Amino acid sequence: MGISVAEAISLVRSTIETGREMECPLPEALHRTLCSDLLVPHASPPFDKALMDGFAVMSASQRESGSASADPIELNVIETVVAGQVPRLPLTVNVATRIMTGAMLPKGCDCVVPIERVTFNESLAKVQIAPADLRPGANLMRSGEAAKPGDLLLAKGTRLTPQRVAALAEFGFASVCTAATPHVSIMTTGDELLDYSQPLQEGKIRNSNEPMLAAQARTCDAQVHLLGMVRDTAADLDAAIAKGLESDVLILTGGVSAGMLDLVPQRLVHAGVQRVFHGVEMKPGKPVWFGVRRTDTKSCYVFGLPGNPVSSLVCFELFVRPALRQLIGADPAPQLSAVLTQPFQVKGNRPVYHPVQLRFEGATLTATAVPWSGSADLKATTLADGMALLLPEHGAYAAGEQVPVWIWGQS
Repeated sequence: MGISVAEAISLVRSTIETGREMECPLPEALHRTLCSDLLVPHASPPFDKALMDGFAVMSASQRESGSASADPIELNVIETVVAGQVPRLPLTVNVATRIMTGAMLPKGCDCVVPIERVTFNESLAKVQIAPADLRPGANLMRSGEAAKPGDLLLAKGTRLTPQRVAALAEFGFASVCTAATPHVSIMTTGDELLDYSQPLQEGKIRNSNEPMLAAQARTCDAQVHLLGMVRDTAADLDAAIAKGLESDVLILTGGVSAGMLDLVPQRLVHAGVQRVFHGVEMKPGKPVWFGVRRTDTKSCYVFGLPGNPVSSLVCFELFVRPALRQLIGADPAPQLSAVLTQPFQVKGNRPVYHPVQLRFEGATLTATAVPWSGSADLKATTLADGMALLLPEHGAYAAGEQVPVWIWGQS
């Protein structure tokens, strides 16, 4: 009997330590995770600014005109200010400054009237404005309105998306401290494997696990190192394992069951990897193996995944992806649920992670089980977007019941 999936995930999380940190230049920071809180260093915007092309005025000009009618008020235009310029002349009543979007407001301005709302005589430098358009605070943004010095800009653990990179640029962060990109080595074992570019041979199968796991790791922003196909001998395994242990994470597929040539667990222990668990009560993926080798300078986390491709796919999503997220300081992904679209009955006595199509029907996420023949049936997964957890002890599932789901390939 193996441990439960929940116990296995807990052991992975308690074993993984925070990854390395690095000072990352801003142009390279996309998708990296911040290692510390960042505070706003100065007001945003740093000055009072116009939000539209038009005329900067004092709304008090309406009162000073001495007219209670809706007739336009005529103001003298004293200067023009474009973005990047500093106004020279302060405003008083009955004068205006022509101003462009993003430009610094002159002193005394409390209103910007859009160009399309006025009558402007450029040759006479006069503008006519309806009193109703002289509204305090209209079409402008005060200094510090978006952010004040000392405000929290981005919290530790935040993943840097394009708009967050832009915000860092606005506030002058030329580089930021982020979690270093984890290095992941991938090796596939088995004398039966052929490269996927080769024609089939009798008794052989193509190596689908390597490109699949590499793609999954890259969705976690990992740097992937392919160690190739390793034959089922102690010498070949030892050489490849030694190279893989130089990475932050080593993923092996195949050779973790109880067959005559399933040598991976013993060779990992021989290489100094401490076993944390071997065997989890789940389908597919029961033989999954996890351990760690720690030295004075680094740790390498090792995942031995079953060789059947759907088993490797499922085990990566359940165990490896959370480990990589933890290494880069990202929070655990939220658990999703979906509504089953048809009845389902679990066969056997282990929890099943069944491939499903996930769709939104209005605001409801639905899951439709795809026909699936088990851990070697990779073709079925091409029809699926993720997997649903279905429990044997639950009995028959009815359409409309909610079940936990995972979206494959999502960071």
